Amino acid sequence: MKKVLIVGQALEVGRTEEVYGRGFSAFGCEVQHFTWTESKPSLFPNSLLNRAAWRVAWQPLAKLANQKLVKMADRFQPDLTLVISPLLLHPDSILAIKQHGLAFVFFTDNPVDAHRTHTNSWVRRGFPLWDAAFIWSQELVDRLLANGVKRAFFHPFCSDLEYHFPKRQQNPIYDVAFIGNWDASRKREQYLKAIANYRLGLWGSNYWNTHCQEPALKGLCQGMCSYQEIPEVLGSAKIGLNILRPQNEDGHNIRTYEIPATRTLMLSERSSTLLKLFGEDREAVYFSHPDELKQKVDYLLQNPALMTSIAEAGYKKALENTISARIEENFQIYEQIKNN
Repeated sequence: MKKVLIVGQALEVGRTEEVYGRGFSAFGCEVQHFTWTESKPSLFPNSLLNRAAWRVAWQPLAKLANQKLVKMADRFQPDLTLVISPLLLHPDSILAIKQHGLAFVFFTDNPVDAHRTHTNSWVRRGFPLWDAAFIWSQELVDRLLANGVKRAFFHPFCSDLEYHFPKRQQNPIYDVAFIGNWDASRKREQYLKAIANYRLGLWGSNYWNTHCQEPALKGLCQGMCSYQEIPEVLGSAKIGLNILRPQNEDGHNIRTYEIPATRTLMLSERSSTLLKLFGEDREAVYFSHPDELKQKVDYLLQNPALMTSIAEAGYKKALENTISARIEENFQIYEQIKNN
């Protein structure tokens, strides 16, 4: 594998398409990126009026962008095309890309639920066309296979050690830090409400101020945290909190690796996948309801030596799960498919 084409929404630092681009480049591959935002900015409207129009006109706009993608693939002739979230990818484009090499997809959302930001008719029609599909949940691997995907693999997120590393403060100003946006399920509100009496640091979108209904959390959010600021934010707290969105409850999320990579103790909502990635009470601590979260925070703060031990073990596990490890998995699967 010498040439890799990575298709994604945007090329911002920390996005999956950018991280994988760095990963393949480090392995000596020639990498080109195709981004939907650069190809057709009108696919990403800002105003509510434009969003309403987009729901009607997105397919013609996306087809124009697909034509540009196919032309790029014809010029570049990649050995492998890796698509990050194929919402805007027409099935015919998959077939065209496969004229040059293998086509892999990494589903960063759940493509077998009904949410319009996770799937659509193009995504479902593309299921049987991929040479390999990656996803962050073993349960969803089984569902993808049941929905016509030929080869599906459990593919966890990873640590990005170039940007995420220990930056611990000697005297952390927060007991718990949470980086994450407000969620319409209001589950995150309920969890944070349970620990609002502790020194709680909160970073996320302005929805925490405009949509949150819990008085104890009003005005607490300090705004968005950039990808590069994550080590400093987590280093300012004794505990890094991970609350899964409903779509990730059967798997895990990127925060799973961001927190331990900064040598911060990860206190996470429990899932069967997470328990396999980080051993409970050895490499991370888990909870399943607000009362348990409060009990765990209280216990951990009273046992600093235990916190240090678990945080160190979690850090070592994070070091074993880097983008290099994920790229090696891609190489192995690529070779297996080509040889067969």
